[in-house]
Amino acid sequence: MVDRRLHCLFALLFFLTILSLSSCKAVAGGFCSFNNDFIRERHNDLRLKHNADPLRWSTQLENEASAEAKLIKEISNCNVMVNQINTNYFTISPSSKIESAVDTWYEGINNYDFELGPIRRGDDTVFEFTRVVWNSAEHIGCSSACCSNSGVLICKYDSNTNQPGHFADNVGTLDPMFVWENFTFAPEQRQLASETSQNDIPPSPIS
Repeated sequence: MVDRRLHCLFALLFFLTILSLSSCKAVAGGFCSFNNDFIRERHNDLRLKHNADPLRWSTQLENEASAEAKLIKEISNCNVMVNQINTNYFTISPSSKIESAVDTWYEGINNYDFELGPIRRGDDTVFEFTRVVWNSAEHIGCSSACCSNSGVLICKYDSNTNQPGHFADNVGTLDPMFVWENFTFAPEQRQLASETSQNDIPPSPIS
């Protein structure tokens, strides 16, 4: 009987220790955790605005992102030194929301001219936008690295996103029904959006 009680006591202590360690891990890296489905679905919400097909989650791309995240954490303390192709990066801090990553990338639309293509204005944010909505991309996989006071979210896409000469085929104009929703566009985009909404409004669906 005594042995059984001791066994139960040790089992309880072991369980509480594991629970405590798990809680500490969640607190330490909580601001770097994310939901796969949310990231994918937010991409697809924004892709819908440009009539791009929805993305599916890829375990292979997730593994590639995880390998890069591990390397970035070990070598540069979560600071991205080199941007890989077909990849978007989002810097995380305890005060930022990792859920805002996809919307932040999409803001690069302000540097995109739907007649001329991407416009570089001191950074590469426009190419973050084009990766999000790139029509021929079919899959996405993401991972994150967490350091003491910062972290990074890494999302990788298949297909050759941002391939020169293929922007017109893969970055669709903003659907008229979404033109004025939530985003501030550059002057040339507002003019184009206005012309599109006046001249190319599709017929109402048959109910």
